[in-house]
Amino acid sequence: MLNCDFQYCMSDFELQVKLEMQTQLLGIVGASGSGKSTLLKCLVGLLEPQHGVIKFQHQTLFDSEQQIKVPVHQRNIALIFQHALLFPHMNVLQNLRYAEKLDNTKESKFSFEQIVDLLELKSLIQRKAHQLSGGEAQRVSIGRALLSSPDLLLLDEPLTGLDSRLKQQILPFFKRLKAELDLPMIYVTHHCDELIYLNASRISLDNGKITA
Repeated sequence: MLNCDFQYCMSDFELQVKLEMQTQLLGIVGASGSGKSTLLKCLVGLLEPQHGVIKFQHQTLFDSEQQIKVPVHQRNIALIFQHALLFPHMNVLQNLRYAEKLDNTKESKFSFEQIVDLLELKSLIQRKAHQLSGGEAQRVSIGRALLSSPDLLLLDEPLTGLDSRLKQQILPFFKRLKAELDLPMIYVTHHCDELIYLNASRISLDNGKITA
């Protein structure tokens, strides 16, 4: 379970969040600038709230009063950005295997073969990043994140920049992730129809605050 109660401030932006996640897939919707991406970056540790507490699976990740700040690489949370960030000098196989090398001391949650099959990546294994379509690159990015064996997967508008045809190709993969993997996920989007398709629990973020 994720418990998140914090405030994040910048000169022209304030985000106040009290969030409890007890579902496998939680969707967060809201307009641009409402704080969706900032929330995810606080959870993964890329941004530091001004004050508050973030807990996940009974571990305190951030506590301003106790001066606890678990670094990014120790949170075991994977963040998928809007655009796939792959190593251009590596092929798909090397990009995927890289995730397994990040921490070979922990037991893998998913096998390489399971993820390649789940995301239908076998035919892409030898391609370089520049040879992939936007949808293919995003699938590889998701696969690499899963092979790092995260305890929580964050998806920051993962269909941004894809045309409607590619979006319709990628959405079923997210449904398969939800159905076949025991992994909590937070899915941020502008579009409620994506969350309806995924049968996700939903909350709305407006002007930095949860409204529904």
